[in-house]
Amino acid sequence: MVEMIETKSECCKIISEDVKDAIVIEGSPEFGLIGNILGWLLVEELGMKQIGYIDSKDFPPLAVLYKGVAIHPFRIYSSKGIVLFLSDFIVPPEVSYDMSTAIVDWMERNNSKEFITFNSMVVMEKSDSVAAAANSQDALKRLGDLEVPILPFGNINGISGSLLTKTATKNISGSCLFAEVLNQYPDPRAAASLVNVLNRMLDIQVNAEPLIKEAEQIEERLKELAKRVPNEPESPIYS
Repeated sequence: MVEMIETKSECCKIISEDVKDAIVIEGSPEFGLIGNILGWLLVEELGMKQIGYIDSKDFPPLAVLYKGVAIHPFRIYSSKGIVLFLSDFIVPPEVSYDMSTAIVDWMERNNSKEFITFNSMVVMEKSDSVAAAANSQDALKRLGDLEVPILPFGNINGISGSLLTKTATKNISGSCLFAEVLNQYPDPRAAASLVNVLNRMLDIQVNAEPLIKEAEQIEERLKELAKRVPNEPESPIYS
């Protein structure tokens, strides 16, 4: 039987198996839901196994349905030296500090080799380009060696920003990959734009095609909606 280890902070606790010397990825739904969409793709493409979860009294009252089964909204997965912390809700700001501390404590105990997170950059017009930032000069050089454009200035909001700075204090190399989005709505095409970079960083072969197909379906529905709306009388939002 695999031993489940509990890592506590003031507001939350991590209950999971230990995985030594892994690369840790964090995916949470900020603008465009980039981290969450990409995290789910990794779970499917890499056949990742759930090894634990994060729990807190400050989390929203929520369960996620996956293939008909209710699962915890903040789960931890693992496969072949990669650990994924995957959230299906936006982590409340008042929880981010303590949760980041708990995750980094888990990483330090398990001698995690590297940290990667995702975020978005809001643009007026999309070109499907990507950018990145790092928590150290060594991590920045690695991104440069992969010819990933660097985002020189700005803010990294949410738990991904907290984790990037906290991993730096523990000398854990960290990177954040940014995708272009127009607004806060789910954008699987933007998430797909990061897959090639992630494949090169981790030497894996994740297929972005499922996200492209999902994006095409969303775009088609929006086109149909745009055609219908001008011809329909005004009506209440909810019926």
